[in-house]
Amino acid sequence: MPVPGDQPLANQITVNDRKAKIDHHKDDQLNKQKEGKGQWKKELSSNSEAAIKADRNEIDNVEDDIAALTKETEQAVKK
Repeated sequence: MPVPGDQPLANQITVNDRKAKIDHHKDDQLNKQKEGKGQWKKELSSNSEAAIKADRNEIDNVEDDIAALTKETEQAVKK
């Protein structure tokens, strides 16, 4: 019998993987800021922040963003 609040193993892995990715991007951003090379990271932004940046045409690498979105969509379809 599942205990309330317990997540299935697949969800736990996804949550842990996401936390690891966020921590990696945070560390990378902090290191770049210390070097004076800090910049905005889409990976750490909310959906609304990313949408505003796109609306203002402040996106540096559109091709990379499209490739990343395509990859995410392919992975979501496979699940």
